[in-house]
Amino acid sequence: MSNRTITLNETFLIRLSFLFAAGFILAEGLQNWIRGDIETHPEVVVLLLITYTLAFALFILATLNSKSIICVKDLAFLSLVASILVSWYVITHVEHPGAYQTDALAFAHYSAILFARGINPYTQSLDSALTIFSVNPQFITLTPTGDLVSTLNYPALQFLVLFPILWLHIQDARIMIYVFELLTLFVIYRWTPREIRPIVLIPLFAGSDLVINFSAGAVADFLWVLPLVLMVVWIDRPWLSGIMFGLACATKQTPWLLAPFLIVWFMRDGRAIISVRQRIRRTLTFTACAITAFTIPNAWFMWLNFTAWYTGVVTPALGNLVVLSQGLSLITLALGVPLPPQFYLITAVVVGLTFLVNYFTYFEKMRLTVWAFPAIILWLSYRGLQNYFVFWMPLLVMSAVLLYKKRFNNET
Repeated sequence: MSNRTITLNETFLIRLSFLFAAGFILAEGLQNWIRGDIETHPEVVVLLLITYTLAFALFILATLNSKSIICVKDLAFLSLVASILVSWYVITHVEHPGAYQTDALAFAHYSAILFARGINPYTQSLDSALTIFSVNPQFITLTPTGDLVSTLNYPALQFLVLFPILWLHIQDARIMIYVFELLTLFVIYRWTPREIRPIVLIPLFAGSDLVINFSAGAVADFLWVLPLVLMVVWIDRPWLSGIMFGLACATKQTPWLLAPFLIVWFMRDGRAIISVRQRIRRTLTFTACAITAFTIPNAWFMWLNFTAWYTGVVTPALGNLVVLSQGLSLITLALGVPLPPQFYLITAVVVGLTFLVNYFTYFEKMRLTVWAFPAIILWLSYRGLQNYFVFWMPLLVMSAVLLYKKRFNNET
């Protein structure tokens, strides 16, 4: 592919990225007009005027007959980041000030507070957090008997990572989620080859849930997405990628589903150029570093009360929670089909094992499909919520970029 062709393609993609960013910003402008209580919040009016001005400027730049557009190729990315920050402010300071929309972040924040006082949060009832952070009752986790789930149900890094906001005396932990989100977007953007960089974030901004609504609503998944993204960046360094995977697993249970597939990855990847012995050593290095990185933040709590820690972290899978899903279990939730949670658990396990066998057998063809498997498996579980699926999009985008890099390298 010639440099001229790359330049022409890049210019075209820059124009598309400007139009996409403008459309997204206009859509968020409308949402912020609805959310913003503009009669009593004049700062929202100012933000809306700036927002629409930026969108219209992108319209003009996208259609301007000038090659110099390549000089401002990062403007779409910066504009999208600006729209995230504006929407974050409106949601967290105007629409839901001081109120978390999930019990998970409330429990994590309260756990950080308790641990700062020398109290093991895994042995405590955390129901006070629901009042402290004004959690919407609609998003409180229940058991089938209607009891509240008021214990910590995540590995320790979920709340340990919130310590900077305690040190800085910041009252709203949602800002930490946004820091991790912006770092995630920046890493993906900079890691992507220059010529396709302008459009790499479009799949992530296809809807506002992933980049705005979930994070502002206190869904903390970007805390584990960032280390997984860094794992992909450093996938050729088993020790470093292992550390990143271990940190992701020490934050939430969702990445645990990747473990057997990643072992296959390191055992099968590069088999044409490195020996079996080297692949085994690389796999063991990745595994050892992942286990170490997972254990370090959890070790103290495991030592204090292993039963409490273990009961907490397995609750999402084995804790007899109420059926709640946008996945397969909708047939029970909405249609009343009397299938027990064990049915969905067994279905998810069987499908997961089927994926694993096929991934090992057809590794060369399926190598980069690995990030889709956890989303599908979780969709089959009896608690399959939208954030269980959509937060795999950053990793899937990186897979598409890896395929592009492979093809481009072969052509050159």
